[in-house]
Amino acid sequence: MNNPMTWQLYDGCAVGYDAYRPKYPEDVFGILSRYHVAPAPLRSAADVGAGTGIFSRQLMESVPSIERLTCIEANSDMAAIAKERSATFRGLDVLVGLAESLSLPDRSCDLVTAATSAHWFDRPLFYDEAARVLKPSGTLLLVQNRHRYWESAFLDDFASFQERHFPGFRRGHYWDLFGTDGKADFEAELRSRSDLVAVERHKVEWCETITENQFRGYCYSMSHIKMAISQSGAAAIAQEIDALLERHQDGSGDVAVEWLTDVVLSRVTS
Repeated sequence: MNNPMTWQLYDGCAVGYDAYRPKYPEDVFGILSRYHVAPAPLRSAADVGAGTGIFSRQLMESVPSIERLTCIEANSDMAAIAKERSATFRGLDVLVGLAESLSLPDRSCDLVTAATSAHWFDRPLFYDEAARVLKPSGTLLLVQNRHRYWESAFLDDFASFQERHFPGFRRGHYWDLFGTDGKADFEAELRSRSDLVAVERHKVEWCETITENQFRGYCYSMSHIKMAISQSGAAAIAQEIDALLERHQDGSGDVAVEWLTDVVLSRVTS
């Protein structure tokens, strides 16, 4: 999240974001471990657009060779929660900063990651910075959690609700740093570069079952739901969420969220 029009959308949302946003499937870290072929194991990493550090903490837990991880997040509220929630992780530091101007030395990282955040970046500048701070043969990892609305009546209904209340929203697209909708095709962008090579893409499908309160919390952590409330009013949005849940929750009051985690990797030329 990298200019005031975008990353400031999350002001005041950090606690709910950390509590209700999903984690990432463990398969992501297996894919990363198989892909990374540098002579040395992963020891130093930067997680860019780290939010409240959800992915950062998972990364340190799942890749124990990492000794130093720097979370870089533009939103100071999110960075403060990342620092608080990550205090017990030795070697994990949190900096307020931008993806397009990383405050890291040249060739200082074995790994640079962005987890459901790179769609907000000025990506050509971010890719330049990633190539600069990565060591020879270092890995760039981009992951995005997406709803499988095409396989789920619940998520299809949820996407329709968002389209009704926020005209700028289109399913399958992401907001960018200009506040417009785009596909964010990381794979194609990286394949067009000469400094980041060996591009791979993987798709991981998974499902989580969450309570109605967890789903409500997730909704209110979303930037475009926040904007929909400003346009339609809090009562109207709450009523629609309640109706959505009534249509789709199971006998226990839970809903199943079908996820697709899109994984794109590249490595810097040596």
